[in-house]
Amino acid sequence: MRNLYGTTSHDPSGLELQNRALARAAAAEGFVLLKNEGGALPLQSKKIALYGMGARLTVKGGLGSGSVEERYSVNIEDGLKNAGYEITTGRWLDDYDREYRETYREYHDMVEEKIKGLTNPMEIIPLAHSFVYRFPSGRAITAEDAAQSGTDTAVYVLMRQAGEGNDRKLEKGDYYITDIERENLKTVAASYAHTILVINVGGHIDMAFLDEIEGIDAVVLFIQGGEEGGNALADVLSGKVNFSGKLADTIPLRYEDIPFGNEFSCLNGDLENEYYKEGIYVGYRYFDSFRKPVRYPFGFGLSYTSFQTETELAELAGTAVRLRVKVSNMGKCPGKEVVQVYLSAPQTGRSKEYQRLIAFAKTEEIRPGGTQTLELAFDLTDGASYDEASAAWVLDAGRYAVRVGNSSRDTAIAAAIDLPETVIVRRCRNCCGAADELPAFAPEAPAEWETPADVPVLQADPADFTTETVDYTEPAVTETAQEKEILDRLTTEEQAWFLQGGALQNPPPGTFDIHGAAGKTVTALLDKGIRNVVFSDGPAGVNIVNRVHALPTGGFAPADIPERYNWGALGAGMKARLANIPGPIVHRYATAWPVEMLLAQTWNTPLLREIGAAVGEEMCAFGITVWLAPGMNIHRNPLGGRTFEYYSEDPVLTGEMAAALTAGVQSHPGAGVSIKHFCCNNTEDNRNGISSNVSERALREIYLKGFEIAVRKSQPKTVMSSYNQLNHTYTANRHDLLTDILRCEWGFEGLVMTDWGSCGGTAAVPEQCAPAGNDLIMPGGDFDRKGVLEAIADGRLDAATVRRCACRVLRLMLDANVPVLLEDQEIEECEK
Repeated sequence: MRNLYGTTSHDPSGLELQNRALARAAAAEGFVLLKNEGGALPLQSKKIALYGMGARLTVKGGLGSGSVEERYSVNIEDGLKNAGYEITTGRWLDDYDREYRETYREYHDMVEEKIKGLTNPMEIIPLAHSFVYRFPSGRAITAEDAAQSGTDTAVYVLMRQAGEGNDRKLEKGDYYITDIERENLKTVAASYAHTILVINVGGHIDMAFLDEIEGIDAVVLFIQGGEEGGNALADVLSGKVNFSGKLADTIPLRYEDIPFGNEFSCLNGDLENEYYKEGIYVGYRYFDSFRKPVRYPFGFGLSYTSFQTETELAELAGTAVRLRVKVSNMGKCPGKEVVQVYLSAPQTGRSKEYQRLIAFAKTEEIRPGGTQTLELAFDLTDGASYDEASAAWVLDAGRYAVRVGNSSRDTAIAAAIDLPETVIVRRCRNCCGAADELPAFAPEAPAEWETPADVPVLQADPADFTTETVDYTEPAVTETAQEKEILDRLTTEEQAWFLQGGALQNPPPGTFDIHGAAGKTVTALLDKGIRNVVFSDGPAGVNIVNRVHALPTGGFAPADIPERYNWGALGAGMKARLANIPGPIVHRYATAWPVEMLLAQTWNTPLLREIGAAVGEEMCAFGITVWLAPGMNIHRNPLGGRTFEYYSEDPVLTGEMAAALTAGVQSHPGAGVSIKHFCCNNTEDNRNGISSNVSERALREIYLKGFEIAVRKSQPKTVMSSYNQLNHTYTANRHDLLTDILRCEWGFEGLVMTDWGSCGGTAAVPEQCAPAGNDLIMPGGDFDRKGVLEAIADGRLDAATVRRCACRVLRLMLDANVPVLLEDQEIEECEK
């Protein structure tokens, strides 16, 4: 029986309904309550005056590859209505809709003019998406609006959109609020007894206006809540669900407080180089080490109840530290709490951050008066810092402090650990070192701390530590009998087809094609009995066309045009092809999950594993083998265009969340992820050309650490190298990054692929990818094929390297959740 990879029923499937409920719960658990004064929340009135650009045009997720073609999405207005609230400001909202339609029409016409004459989709889509639409602020809110609303409670939704290909701007209408928004917030705050501000932004905005405008009683960080965001917000505003989200980033008092923030991306006029002058001092590691005041600290989040934590046990067994922490609900409603563990290292040897997150756990829901005991553990070697001079991970001698609390600014020392002599944890070799001179950036006087008299002082024995010495021998790929038999049938030139993606446009007959998916493996070997597998974009969900025709001939054709493709000649051509297509409609509605930044704010790794398993189930249902997610780049600066689709400023939180999501997806046989973008893709402006210039220590401790955790804990099937250069060499061409660190140091066993279009005349060199350890060039094209074949012919690319990379790609395909090897009859049909 033919597998349609979808359903012909228009009704939501059981899987859709199941995942909607999970998406709603996840969003509610990730929202952060930043402020709640005067009994503003939970809502007391059933009548709500709703204002702001995000009230109806609520942004569920960011722009670009991470978008999802879901069946429906619940905005904030509808979410409140669904919960039984009456919205009394329909006139203002209707006026806003009219202004939006007019301004968007002008924007759309402008973009169409800019792309006129282009026919190549790889040119049309990036250019169209490079023009950022700025939503209007709406008309002035008047005293008449407030009087006619008939309520004492207002909700104002401040919204911004961001996405792939562009960094955000340090200007009004983006990072700063507009003059109209400022005046409207003043009016609302003065006109209503209770004013709740909801921030619907894929990142952060300047919140200095909170110091200037009196009467904003509650602030909720919504981020981007996925398809169920509106319903989830109503759940927490009403008190049906308690807030339990905690910040995954520090929110500064002012943008100027961010170290070297005035040099980020386009701000200094240099889009060729991004200098990471702050070194290891990123996010709270900077603010806490330099003792800078912040608006809201890393890990902060309020609740409708209060908790008390008590460390009942702290013990050291060899190098393993174990904590037992009792959490008590001291308030009047159920809730969840996050226990955060930070480690402070002695300020000997290299300068170090004041503290780093080293473990965390979230409770289940605790009833009023109830308790839950959490067991937390970490290895003391996780507190090592990297010494560039000796190319080693080192634990310096001295006293370490183990801190337990619920934010980086609210901790207490629960134990101290004395290490009598310096220990080398791992001997490496220098990799990816900085080619530029970067400043020695550190506090003039490191923050000091004293050990309270009542906490245990644990004694670490240097003899319990072992020193790992990394073997940098090129990792071999041991072929299975099946892999060997297939590769032996192919010439080196034919094996080289595995090194690039399959045809996106006009794929040959017999290709396995899921429309809207980002790419596929080789399609040039169908006559050899090898069919491709399909990759889907992420990380907000499986990104494919949601309605297709099942053709009588056996293939599929799109029934709709995704909005992200509906531009210029590309959209016109797709419309022409859609006319009069025969065959029943097959529905492939994937879930639009809350964005990664919001998921990180849950601090709930079991929840992330559950979401990963749900994504994996959709992948298997829709014929997707690799989901191009999770995104793992560090939130170095709030203006980063793709902040929403990465987790956090902290590498441990990032790595643990990604590892959990990966484990969930890959619990389904044949389904895999691609952790990305490896590495230092921290800017979007000129991302294909810019060089991220960073010290080896900061690279290893901050920007690679999350990837390392995900690889070691969950062994993702693939890793995606990034567009950018790392210290003036493209990541796709760096052997020290993709082989020495990724494979030799961390033990990665899967394949590495490029980001889409990473290779080109002024970008990464295709024939240098395989020798570096980048197995697969995506999406693949004639330029890549030509470079690889020429290098094989003149000996720059040897047959053993080609075969090693080809085997990794073939292994992924043979292990896939869809059939790959064709029967003789199918091969004959492909040849015809």
